[in-house]
Amino acid sequence: MAKYRRHNTTAYSTYGSVAYAPAYDGNAVRAPRREEELRRAPAPYPKRREQVRRQERASVRVRQAGAIAPFAVVGFLAVAIFAAMLITSYAQLTVANDEMVKLRSELSALKSDNAALTAQYEKVFDLATIQEVVGDTMVRPTSDQVVYIDLSEPDTVTVYQGNAGPSGLRSILEGIGDIFGSIIEYFR
Repeated sequence: MAKYRRHNTTAYSTYGSVAYAPAYDGNAVRAPRREEELRRAPAPYPKRREQVRRQERASVRVRQAGAIAPFAVVGFLAVAIFAAMLITSYAQLTVANDEMVKLRSELSALKSDNAALTAQYEKVFDLATIQEVVGDTMVRPTSDQVVYIDLSEPDTVTVYQGNAGPSGLRSILEGIGDIFGSIIEYFR
């Protein structure tokens, strides 16, 4: 039996890295081998004169203008109406907020006035002072003058309306009229 021997054709081993190659001399351009030097470079082909081709322009096809889609028109109108309604609702919200601030300041002023007037009322309405002014003529009420209210029954309310509000298509048309009226009022 013959022994199998591995014969290295190179005089170096890389150990997984090519950096140990002894053929690399530090130059990026490799020196040509002998076989490559002896071969002749192929002769260049003679220049051929290319035939000049006349370029033809492609015919331009013009597409005819299509008709405007009715859904697009309706869509744009709807967007414009909703934008106008949004602007008017923001304007109404701003006005309502301004009124709310005014009413809150008025409420705080009325509360302070109420406290001052209540204090004045309590000064004037003093039972001891009234007793002195009236004297002994003031008497307690008798039992036939006292009335008791029984609040054990549940409350009921009856609301009478002379004529009912508009219904159906008429109420929708009135609502749209109110919206356009508020839009026109906004731009005045």
